Amino acid sequence: MTEVRGTYARANAGFTLLEVMLAMAVLGIALLALLALHHQSLQSVIHGQDVTRAAALAQAVMSAAELERFPNPGVTKGNFQSLFPDEYPNFTWEQIVSLSGAFPDVCKVQVIVFYGPKQSKSFSLTEFMHNPIPIEMMPGANTPQAAP
Repeated sequence: MTEVRGTYARANAGFTLLEVMLAMAVLGIALLALLALHHQSLQSVIHGQDVTRAAALAQAVMSAAELERFPNPGVTKGNFQSLFPDEYPNFTWEQIVSLSGAFPDVCKVQVIVFYGPKQSKSFSLTEFMHNPIPIEMMPGANTPQAAP
């Protein structure tokens, strides 16, 4: 009888079809979760690269404004084709210069870089600049009149 039991146990030592299907389902779910995690990781890397590029490009536009020392108030727009031909086709910029109401010799310069599909994302950089020319020497400034 022991011999019959041993032969019977050895004949049924493999996996059933149900066990194999269950193992494949568990493996499939785990691999799907890993694939989704990998996709999310790649999207994060791409987003990080885009933000880094936008920050560097915004700093390039801000450096040009700093070279003007005290840019004229208004809105200026453009792309990066003149500076970097065929390098950043999905990036555009906008520079907004406004005078400070409280301080006539200070202006606010805001550079916004738009990027992504349909320019839907943006990166903003703001700086306050002081006019290096004294107020008294500025054209149109009110100078005190001498008493007659």
